[in-house]
Order: sequence, then C-alpha cells, then structure tokens
Amino acid sequence: MTRKQNSVAPARHRRNLAQHTLRMLLLVPEAPLILVLLATYAILGAWPWLGLCIALVIIGFLTRMLALLGAFIAYTTAHYREAETLGRIALALHPWSADTLALCGTIALARRQADQAELLLRRATQLQPERADFQIALSSALLTQGHPAAAAEAARTALRIAPNTPLAQLYLAEAERASGMPVTEVEERLRAGLAVATTPEAEAALRCALGTVLFEAERNAEAMLTIRGAEALLPRCTPSSQLELRVRLGELLIAQGQIERAREQFQGVAALDPSGRYTGAAWRASHLL
Repeated sequence: MTRKQNSVAPARHRRNLAQHTLRMLLLVPEAPLILVLLATYAILGAWPWLGLCIALVIIGFLTRMLALLGAFIAYTTAHYREAETLGRIALALHPWSADTLALCGTIALARRQADQAELLLRRATQLQPERADFQIALSSALLTQGHPAAAAEAARTALRIAPNTPLAQLYLAEAERASGMPVTEVEERLRAGLAVATTPEAEAALRCALGTVLFEAERNAEAMLTIRGAEALLPRCTPSSQLELRVRLGELLIAQGQIERAREQFQGVAALDPSGRYTGAAWRASHLL
C-alpha cells in the first residue's frame, strides 16, 4: 500500500508541474521564444537580425500587456467602447490568453453582446477550467441570455473551486429563483453570500437581489432596509458596477412607489455611461416616472 502511494505522489507532482507550465505558457507565450533568441544571440554573436527579432518580440509583449491593462481600466470606469477596442488588440496579439478572453467576454456583456460574451467566456473556461472568476462571469452571461439551468451549473462549478465566493452564490440564487426554487431557499443562499462578501460591489449586488426576494415575500420593511444598505454602498463601487446596480435599484424603487429615488438612480446611469448597456432602459424608465 505504501509503495503504491509513493508511486502516485511523483505522478501527481509531474501532472501539477505540467499544468503549471501550461498556464505559464498561456500567460506569457513570448517567454520561450525570447529565451531561445537570447541563447542564439549569445552563441552566434551580435547578428543584427537576431537583435531585431528580440526587440520585436519584446515590443509585442509590452503592447499586449498595455492593451490588456488599458482594457481593464476602461471597463472598470465604464468606457466600454475604448475597452472593447483595447481588448481586441490584446486578443489579436494572443488569441489563447484566458484572461484576455474573459475580459473581452465581460466587456461584450456590458456592450449588450450576450452571445459573443458567452462564446468568449466559454473559451476562457476551457483554457483554464480551474478559474472560479471565469465560471462566475459565464454564469452572469448565461443568466442574461435566459438560461438559468446552465447559469446554475457554472455557478456551482465556481463554488466547487472556491466555496466562499459571494458572486457565485448570487448567480446561483438568481438562477434557482428563475427556475422556481422556493423563496426561503433563495433567501438562505443570498444571506450565505452576504456573510462572505468582502467588496462593496458584491455586497450591494447581493443586497439588491435579497431586497427583490423580500419584496416578493411581502416583507417590505425589511426589504427597504436592505436596499437602503445597497444605496449606501454605491459611492464605493466601480462605475461599471454602479450602472447595473443603479438600474436594479431604480426598478425596485419604482415597484415600491419611491418615484423620486428611482429617478435619481436612473439619472445616475445616464451620467455614468450615456450610450452603454443600461442607458436606454434607464432613460425610458426615468421619462415614464
């Protein structure tokens, strides 16, 4: 028995090493090429074409990383057009980058391109299935498309990878609610997510979802307290998160007759992103109030 265990351990180590190496190659595929070129340069001497090749590879790597960083910053500040352009540049330079695919998928979702978002996010999860954040983003895209069963599966996968993940709890609760799960069980899952929420974005999103469930259960006073907590968190959220949160808060407030507060939320959407994913619906809602 001990001999068998001893033979399994090295095999597991080799498998983990191979997986780690593959992840590194997917992250920085230029690294082996740069090493080969540098070794060739050292062996053969200062050949101009070798120096040029090294410089071009390094420039390509820096361009890709700057484009990826710029796309992320543009997305979090709700500049979706710029984010999409920079994301396309980064993806063209490295089509097998799971991080770039996931970011481009998230940007596509913000640009109301749900089919494209799902395609990109599925490619990202195929390249790195162990990434819980990719599974969470895929769950969000599937919910947007109206596929609660598939969204729940992606959220459960995320929770198997990282059990204390508040957004996975959120999307699983939303998927289960759309599939007809009893309100009490949905509420329990949302409260479990709130218990482990560490960012204002996650806590505010969970509070909005919990408020909806409490309103459905006719626990209006508790629901209003819950969404007031979400409103208080808005200034601490990134602009991209504020857009979705403000629309959802506005819809909740309209349903409860809080017209002025709802109008304030919709006006905030238009100020953050005049031509984005939620602005059309927010503009129509604010003009109907």
